[in-house]
Amino acid sequence: MSNEIINNRYNLTDAIVRQTEKINSVTGKTAEAAAQTYQGRSFQEILKEQISQGVSFSKHANLRTEERNIKISESDLSRLGDACDKAQQKGIKDALIVMNDSAFIVNAPNKVVITVVDKNEMKNNLFTNIDGALFL
Repeated sequence: MSNEIINNRYNLTDAIVRQTEKINSVTGKTAEAAAQTYQGRSFQEILKEQISQGVSFSKHANLRTEERNIKISESDLSRLGDACDKAQQKGIKDALIVMNDSAFIVNAPNKVVITVVDKNEMKNNLFTNIDGALFL
């Protein structure tokens, strides 16, 4: 898993395509179909589409989900998006969202997952810099 750097510029679409491949593997779409979706479009167009669809993952969160082998389905993404909306309505900026066997630190206004922790790492762990917590 390497990120392509072209002309001293990081290819951000790579991270988006990798996350989309994870989601599409659950829905049955192939990696080629996911990659073709982005061909010929600017990063700004892709980013707007991803943001409008709901929750996105930071590079750090993507790495943690891969390292910890955490599976996230489309329904999980929907639930995370709904939790972000609830947190935002209550004025929570940075939220701890506990769902299934994982904990997500999320920037609620931007709907960006900052990091992900699995159930084994939740024990005896301290979460700081959060404004609130949601348990789903």
